[in-house]
Amino acid sequence: MNLLQRMSISIASYSHKRKPPFPLIKQLGITRLIVFSSLFLIITLILIFELYYQRGQCAVADKYSKKNMKLTHQVMNMFDDLSITYWPDCQSLLNVLRNETYNVWDQDVDLSIEWPFLSNHAHSELNDMKVFIERFEENDFNVEYYPERRLLSLSSPNEKSARQPHVDIWMWERQYEGESAVILQLSDYSFKYQSRLFYDIYPLKCVTWLGRRVKIPAESHKISYKEFGGSYMVATIYRQNCLHNLFDMRWF
Repeated sequence: MNLLQRMSISIASYSHKRKPPFPLIKQLGITRLIVFSSLFLIITLILIFELYYQRGQCAVADKYSKKNMKLTHQVMNMFDDLSITYWPDCQSLLNVLRNETYNVWDQDVDLSIEWPFLSNHAHSELNDMKVFIERFEENDFNVEYYPERRLLSLSSPNEKSARQPHVDIWMWERQYEGESAVILQLSDYSFKYQSRLFYDIYPLKCVTWLGRRVKIPAESHKISYKEFGGSYMVATIYRQNCLHNLFDMRWF
């Protein structure tokens, strides 16, 4: 048997014993399927988000907005009954300044108060946060308290405010220089103007909002300018808020 014949026999024998590469090919096919499916899902989500942002204005459901307005009136009624001074803040203050009820994409309502209350306040017992929270609960609110942010988030009973209609209560603290009040302070990442001059807030001015008389800061335009920049009077949809509305299913 010559060399060429022996080589032919060896190659044939190796080919016969070698396992077919089907498992590898099958594995490559599954990997490609996973990759293509993931890409398709990502592209689909991006397109849905852009459609929601560009055409849908990031709108929450009508029932969501109505529930938010109902909660807002309930909170303001409670504050009025307790002689607690409050004012619309953040996006809600912009709604007042623009003569808007609310924007279709608004996910909550923001109100601010001074806290702790002055010692001569009719309900100074509410300076005890536990008592304050209990009073909200007695008025049928679910309360989530974030002490590091000085924030109370109020929603309907048995609902978590993060995904449901809610009213945020921001609690500003009065700071003194000697015996004179100088600023109201709230050090939270969501605010740019965290140390507000006392006379930017007081005396509060009466305006009409949501069909009722409410009070807003004396220098509301100045505060809004510092918070939102020179275009604060133009309603703006922020992509971050739009993303929250989409994935928290507030449009449903």
